[in-house]
Amino acid sequence: MKRSLRILSIIVLLLLCISFSKTNFPIEVKDDLGRVIKFSQIPKRIVSLAPSSTEILFALGLDKEIVGVTDFCDYPKQAQTKEKVGGFSNPNVEKIVKLNPDLVVLYKSFPKEIFNQLTQLLPNTNFIVLDPKNFEDVLNNILLLGKITGKETSALKIHGNMLRRLKEIERKLTFIKPSKKVLFLLWNDPFISASPSTFIGDLFKKLKVINIVENETPEYPILSIEYIVNKNPDYIIIGEMSGINIDSIINKPEFSSISAVKNRKVYYVNDDLVFRPGPRLIDGLEALFRIFYPNL
Repeated sequence: MKRSLRILSIIVLLLLCISFSKTNFPIEVKDDLGRVIKFSQIPKRIVSLAPSSTEILFALGLDKEIVGVTDFCDYPKQAQTKEKVGGFSNPNVEKIVKLNPDLVVLYKSFPKEIFNQLTQLLPNTNFIVLDPKNFEDVLNNILLLGKITGKETSALKIHGNMLRRLKEIERKLTFIKPSKKVLFLLWNDPFISASPSTFIGDLFKKLKVINIVENETPEYPILSIEYIVNKNPDYIIIGEMSGINIDSIINKPEFSSISAVKNRKVYYVNDDLVFRPGPRLIDGLEALFRIFYPNL
């Protein structure tokens, strides 16, 4: 089976190479908003306005081209040496303009009014907006950024590595039927989780566990204590940076009847691995796999 998996990965990689050969500029691409953006040449000055896009750009080998990142871009270490342009929701517009980027990478959740302001102040700059909804979208975002930056080969290697590891997990879960119910907590005051329509929710689908959040919207719903108790999750997964103490969950009187609490199935997961839709998302998927299936 492993040999077949390796052969499949090679075939997929070859097919991608054929359809994604070295780019000749100018090119036109579509971002996740469906906007058609024309690139007349490879970008030389890039500003990244999200930690995940910063991780993708560094993984592609664009250290020299990255001229600005957000205050929260801390991975890899080289990102910490780049010019900081403020936070995600309150970037320093003047500083971004002064950096004179020819490419800005951001996410759909970026403040719209600031996005409009930047596009007016930087009329000759290309803006790529990403909005991944699942693991496959993240893979496509990596290929997209590789294409417009002339780093197709690096993008294909990252894509192939992530896909191979995903297929290995799927192989191990071939005969597993979803039965374990999971509560994922991003925040505790109030309790905030992730819906099935998010890339975090997609991780649970791929791991064949049942997200107790059933509705697609809102993407990050607030859950009442009554809802959580009613759903009775078998596992509770908490982001390490959420500020939630595991003991506060285990010792919460209202949660005493929940299976996850009674069986001590409450775990931390590294936020950066599952909250950032970039190359390390596969590490997050594998970390969650080890929690749910320690014997596989």
